[in-house]
Amino acid sequence: MIFPVKVPYTVTADITKYSGTVFNSAPHPAYLEQKNSELSKWKDDVCAQLQEAQPYISSLATYCGLPPASSIQTIALQVEEDLAIMLNGKLAAICFCFPSGFVPAAKLGRSFFDLHAPVGDGERLRASSEKIMEVICKPNALYRRYVWTLTALNSLSQLPYYKRPVPTALTDLYFRTETQTTVGIDGNACYFFVKVEHQPLSAIWEDREKRNLLVESLDSISDAVLEYKHLKQIRAFLKTV
Repeated sequence: MIFPVKVPYTVTADITKYSGTVFNSAPHPAYLEQKNSELSKWKDDVCAQLQEAQPYISSLATYCGLPPASSIQTIALQVEEDLAIMLNGKLAAICFCFPSGFVPAAKLGRSFFDLHAPVGDGERLRASSEKIMEVICKPNALYRRYVWTLTALNSLSQLPYYKRPVPTALTDLYFRTETQTTVGIDGNACYFFVKVEHQPLSAIWEDREKRNLLVESLDSISDAVLEYKHLKQIRAFLKTV
């Protein structure tokens, strides 16, 4: 599992060019089982698409080496990654079974700028929205970005409908990462593949170098970001460990 923690913590469009594997073509059954479970409970909240996205959903299935599909959900249930399609600057289709604190379907039709409107200290990210879209939509362009957080919710899904427990021990906390990979299509559209992973924080805490880096990064996070990422209580607790 990656450890993309940096000091100081910043909210930027830190995408980098990428040339490796975009998605896991041999998904672990546990991911597919959890996706099915989330969809059975929250289908209309985690999955939605616009009619104009239809041709790109079909091409996404082809890109993934899968049979023809008319629904992004059908494709998402055959890969580990959560999926989305940006088209003409807005979110045209999404199936995020493992979202990080938001309701995916509520974002449908929004621009890249609007999608990041709630992000704490996200001014630089929002200001570069148009440029980001221009870059990542270029034909065959591959980019990757990593996001991390800590959570007391032991679930790949962090839907706001799930109550976040109050941590009382280190074993109550988990280190969560998102590996976000974009694939440019035709200058107007791109695919998003988001691989979500999490592991007990205790496994990282045992590594002194990682623990120190994590603590320093947490200490560098602004109150606005702590609030947005639900980290205030967690950071305060970790100071007592």
